[in-house]
Amino acid sequence: MIIEHNDAGSKKPPVVMIVDDEMMVTQTLKSLLELETDYEVLAHESPSEALRVLQTQPADLVISDFLMPDMDGLQFLSQVKRMHPDIPLILLTGYADKENAIKALNEVGLYQYIEKPWDNDHLKLTIRNGLNSKSLNRTLKQKISELDNILLQVENLSQQNTLLTDELAVAREVQLSLLPKSLPAQDRLQLATRYTPALEIGGDFYDIIPLQGDKIAALIADVTGHGIQAALSTVLIKLGFSRFAGEDVSPGDILAGMNKVLSKGLPQGVFAAAIVAVIDVQSGECRVANAGTPHPSILRRRAKDVERVPVNGLLLGIVDSNLFPPADEVVTQLAPDDCLILYSDGVCEVHNDRSEEFYTDGMQDTLLLNIDQPGDTVIDTLVQAARKFSSPKHEWDDITIIAIERKR
Repeated sequence: MIIEHNDAGSKKPPVVMIVDDEMMVTQTLKSLLELETDYEVLAHESPSEALRVLQTQPADLVISDFLMPDMDGLQFLSQVKRMHPDIPLILLTGYADKENAIKALNEVGLYQYIEKPWDNDHLKLTIRNGLNSKSLNRTLKQKISELDNILLQVENLSQQNTLLTDELAVAREVQLSLLPKSLPAQDRLQLATRYTPALEIGGDFYDIIPLQGDKIAALIADVTGHGIQAALSTVLIKLGFSRFAGEDVSPGDILAGMNKVLSKGLPQGVFAAAIVAVIDVQSGECRVANAGTPHPSILRRRAKDVERVPVNGLLLGIVDSNLFPPADEVVTQLAPDDCLILYSDGVCEVHNDRSEEFYTDGMQDTLLLNIDQPGDTVIDTLVQAARKFSSPKHEWDDITIIAIERKR
C-alpha cells in the first residue's frame, strides 16, 4: 500500500470534503482516504450543513454526490464555487446522470466527474491531480504577480538600464523555474533537451511528463512575440500541459485541453504553436500531434535515413474549445536506436545571405552527417550548424529542441 503525502513544503495536510446523503458512501470514502493518504477528511450527509462548515473552514477539494434530497450536487457545487472559486470540484454521478455531469464541466466549473461505482485508485489519482492543480494555480498566480510587478517597475524606470537588466534577470529566473528541473528517468529511453531564449526571457517552453501505462508526453510550445508578454503566456502553457500528468490521453487530447486553457487566458492577438509526442516506453509506439510547429524528424539509424513526420494542425488560442478541430495524429514506431527530434522554429527558420532556409537547405544534411551521434550531440551540432548557416544580420528567435532516443 502506498501512502500519498502532501507536498513537503506545506505545513498542513490538504482538507478534502465529501458530501453524500448516504452515510455508507461518506464513511467508505473517509476510511479509504484516511487509511491511504494523509488528507484531513470532512464527511457530511447534508449539503446545507457542508456549506455552513465551508463558511468557517475552507477545504482544498470538494467531492459531492449528484442526487441528494434537499439540494442536488450541481446546486451545491455552484454555491461552493461562489464561496471559494479556486477549490477543485469533483462530482460523483451514476451512469444515467453522465450527460448532466458533462454539462456541468462548463456550467459549474467542475474539475472532474467520476461515475459510480468508482475505482479507488482512479479516485485517489483524480483527487491528487486536483490538489496538484490547485497548488499549481496558486503558484502560477504568485509567479504572474511577480512578473507583473517586474513589468510595472520596468515601465516606470525604463531609463535606468541597470534596473532593467536586473529585473529581466529575475523574470528569467522565474520563467526558468517553470521548466522541468530534471527529465524523467527512463530505462529504455534517452532524453536530451536544449532551451536558448533569444532575449533575457523568451516565448518558448518545453516539458516532459509521465502518462498512465508507462508512456511519456513531450511538449514544445512557441508563443508569438517576445519579452514579458510571451513569458507570461508560458505560465498558461505549463498549466494546460501539466494537468495531464498520470492520465491516459492521446497527443490530440492534450492539444485540445491546452487550447481550452489558452483560448481563455492568452492576451488578444497572442497565439501559441505546439507539438506533443506521446511515446510508449515499452513498445516504442510514437503518436504525434502538431499545432503549427515545424515537422519533427526521426533519425532511422539502422537504415541510415532521416524521416520527417508530416503532421499539421491549428495554432492554439485562435478559437475556443467548441470550434477547435480534432488534431490529426501520426502514428509511427521508434525502433531501437531511433531518435525523435522535436524543435521550435528558432532553429528551422534561419536564413543565409541567399535567403535560403536552414530547415530546407541544411538541416537534413546536418542530421544525416550526425545520424550515429548521441541525442545531446545531435542537438549541439544542429544549433552550431544553424549558426554557421545564418546570415550575420539574422534576428534570432528562441531555440528549443528535444531528442528522444530509444535504447537497444
